[in-house]
Amino acid sequence: MTMISSRQFARWLRERFASEKDGVILTREDINQLSGRQSFTLGFINDIHYELMQYGIAFVTDTSREKFYLIPVNSAENWRKNWRCSMKKSSTAMCFQSKSLGNKKPPLGAFY
Repeated sequence: MTMISSRQFARWLRERFASEKDGVILTREDINQLSGRQSFTLGFINDIHYELMQYGIAFVTDTSREKFYLIPVNSAENWRKNWRCSMKKSSTAMCFQSKSLGNKKPPLGAFY
């Protein structure tokens, strides 16, 4: 197998896995084998991510860079919309309500 570029590999991933609603996980070995590379850099992964994000698909890695996640993100919603909905439903949420603080600033790291 010949070594392919990040653009070619991104296209191949998109064609094979775009219909996966929950995404897929690839290992470092999978990427080496499928791309024809003996090794790859984080730049290679970043380039793949860039190419796929144009189609609403994220390509990210874990902190050890051993597993790589191909995840559809088109259906993602703004966090504020989901947060407000869950806050209305939850009576035990641990947060600072802006009206209870008055003109004071919330403590560092507080969520409201």
